[in-house]
Amino acid sequence: MLRPPAPFTVNLKLWGSDMSDNLNIWNVLGKTDPAHTKGFSRAGGFKGTALKPMWAIKQLTEQFGPVGMGWGTGEPRFELVHGQDGEVLVYCTVSVWHTCRDNVSWGVGGDKAIAKNKNGLFHDDEAFKKAFTDATMNGFKSLGVGADIHMGQFDDNKYVAQMEREFAAKEVDAQAEIDRQLMAAIEACDTPEELGEWSAKHGQQCGESPNVKTIRAAYKARLDKINNQQKKAA
Repeated sequence: MLRPPAPFTVNLKLWGSDMSDNLNIWNVLGKTDPAHTKGFSRAGGFKGTALKPMWAIKQLTEQFGPVGMGWGTGEPRFELVHGQDGEVLVYCTVSVWHTCRDNVSWGVGGDKAIAKNKNGLFHDDEAFKKAFTDATMNGFKSLGVGADIHMGQFDDNKYVAQMEREFAAKEVDAQAEIDRQLMAAIEACDTPEELGEWSAKHGQQCGESPNVKTIRAAYKARLDKINNQQKKAA
């Protein structure tokens, strides 16, 4: 049997002496985009909402940096437990850290490696991966990941609608910043060759923008201006 991990010490010096901002990380990670959730149901009629792990990983990366540098996990430990009717459960215990490897918390997750349905026993070759992912997400719960889901706020349709509006606005703001940078890069070009390099580098990104017509118009206007300047100089 696995034993509880040894006590650890969190490096509070990272946050300075002012502890008034303890919820800064929680308030960022604790809000969930409904577009990155999915419903689930369990035996007995229980229904709930689950956070998609890849979106949580993206949130952690935005907050702390790339995995392995700003956040990560320790080495997972797995345990197989025999259940009823031939079923076998796999449990995973893993440490997770952020900012500094001294800032550690722990998560436990599990799944069925061998399960039983109406056709008999069958094995799941992704059970260990599922248990690891479950343990990792549970470890980051203490930082606030998916807090609004676990606190039952997603049972409130008004709250879900509020989050949909909030994250939609963030996407608009993020796209506006991308478009601003694309336009600024166009204006920074001084020759047709530089504009050609811009097109090769950013053409696909430009085509994916909802403001593609505006960006292409700016590109053409800049090219015309450069060509006119070169004609006058000649």
